[in-house]
Amino acid sequence: MELELQSPLSLAPHAFNVLISPEEVLIASLNGQASLQRVQVLYVSGNSSRILDKLNRRFTELDVRRAFTAHQLLTILKEAYQTLIIFEHDPSLFEDGADMAEYVGQALKEASASGGSAVLLYSPSTDRHLDEISKFADRIFVFNEVQKCVYKGASKKVKPGPRGQRTLEAF
Repeated sequence: MELELQSPLSLAPHAFNVLISPEEVLIASLNGQASLQRVQVLYVSGNSSRILDKLNRRFTELDVRRAFTAHQLLTILKEAYQTLIIFEHDPSLFEDGADMAEYVGQALKEASASGGSAVLLYSPSTDRHLDEISKFADRIFVFNEVQKCVYKGASKKVKPGPRGQRTLEAF
C-alpha cells in the first residue's frame, strides 16, 4: 500500500525516503492524511523534536521513541516493525562518532527493505551527516522555502516628538 502524503510526496513500502523541507510541509502532510490514521507509525526523534508537538492527536497507532545517541537509534531501527517509520534528523546524535552516519544510513535502508516499512527521514536543512545518510536513500524530496520580500513604505504619519520629527519605518 502506497502512502500518499502531500502531492507529489508519496511513500512506497520497502523504500527509504529523505525529505528536506520547512517544518510546515511535513506537518501538513502528516496531519492532512486520514489514511495515516489506520497504519502503525513509529516516530523517532533525537534530543528534541520540532514536529511531534504539532501533530494532531488523531493518530491511533503512533509509537514515539527518542534516541540520544546513534547507537540507540540503531537499536530502535532494529526493533521497528511499524508500517511507517519517521525519523527526525538530529545532528547531535553523531557527536560521538562521525562514521556512525554511514551505519545509520544502512540501518534505515535495511529497515525499509527487510522490514517492509516505508521509512521517511526528515530534516529542515542539510549537514554532512545527512549527506552521508542520504547516499542510501531510494528517493530524496527537497522543498525549498521561498522567502517573500515585502516592502513597507515609510508612513506619512507624524509621530509625536520633538519638532514633529519623523522616523523611518522598518522594511
